[in-house]
Amino acid sequence: MKKKTARERKKMKEIWFVRHGESLANAGEATNDHETIPLSLRGREQASAVSDNIPEPELIITSPYLRARETAAPTLQKWPAAKREIWDSVREFVYLAPATCVGTTSVQRRPRVVAYWRAMDPDYCDGSGAESYSQLLCRIRETLQRLRERKESFIVVFTHAQFIRNLLLVAAKEGMADREYMRQFRSSQTVKNGQIIKLEFPC
Repeated sequence: MKKKTARERKKMKEIWFVRHGESLANAGEATNDHETIPLSLRGREQASAVSDNIPEPELIITSPYLRARETAAPTLQKWPAAKREIWDSVREFVYLAPATCVGTTSVQRRPRVVAYWRAMDPDYCDGSGAESYSQLLCRIRETLQRLRERKESFIVVFTHAQFIRNLLLVAAKEGMADREYMRQFRSSQTVKNGQIIKLEFPC
């Protein structure tokens, strides 16, 4: 594979997507509000490690959810001159109605999760506060368009696993049917807590 010249590299916009550190829900604890789930102690350590591996960005974007903002905090502290924004469009995919999940663990929700993905219905919405898979794809397309339109050449986005995995699919394979994205997502590579995924787009 031919290496890019310095001129070619300058024409590329680099975007790093960071999955939040381990949350209390990831650690198996019962939670009440999916938006305010905090990091575990291990998650805070992962957030600190993430900041050690991020050079100075021009823009830092975070999901509005607490676990993503807590993961971004050490990086924001390290690079105070970087612009910072909160984008609702990069929040996690919530496909089970939040009111039905209050006080439950991931193990307790597992049968409903399995049933949801087996149904393979991209238009299904579980109830108030949830969204359909097709709505998630609309958010992802909106996010990609906004990122492409930004003038910054190095952007870091603190977000969530399912959002990242689906965004990678849309970015790589535009134009598929929503059901096909849904099918391919189920076999896509997992994204670990604190993992950084790097993408490039033409400026």
